[in-house]
Amino acid sequence: MSFSHRTRIINTMNYLYYEFKTSQVCIVKENEKKYHNSMSINAYFNEKCLMNGASLKGRQEAFMYQMKVKKFIPIIVSVPKQEIYFPNKSKKDPNCLWINYANIQHVSYYDSFCRILFKDGTYLDCTHPKRIQHSLQQIFRYIKKNTPV
Repeated sequence: MSFSHRTRIINTMNYLYYEFKTSQVCIVKENEKKYHNSMSINAYFNEKCLMNGASLKGRQEAFMYQMKVKKFIPIIVSVPKQEIYFPNKSKKDPNCLWINYANIQHVSYYDSFCRILFKDGTYLDCTHPKRIQHSLQQIFRYIKKNTPV
């Protein structure tokens, strides 16, 4: 896979999740799904992180240390590419989706849910709008803190 092709996938991927029945990561972009064989979602993210110079555990520890948080830790694959994924639910929840920060156009917050509008015009409704808002604020601060001027 060429670098430009990988970059297009990252920029158009809306979210991903793990399908336990088939042992695959399902990558959702626009109205299309692609599958990648993987032993777990953590194995998938660890491979992506290692391709960018650090392990999944190292990236998570760095985020927790810098942002002083212990729950709902996003996966910072690459700060320069803003390849960052955050969970919409507990990562132990089998229905957890990992949302691609780089592809978010806008988020509308309501009392019991929020609507994430992606750059391709599709959207995703998520429960726990305050948690989603907090995650996005932390990611923004982390990027700002770790991007050279």
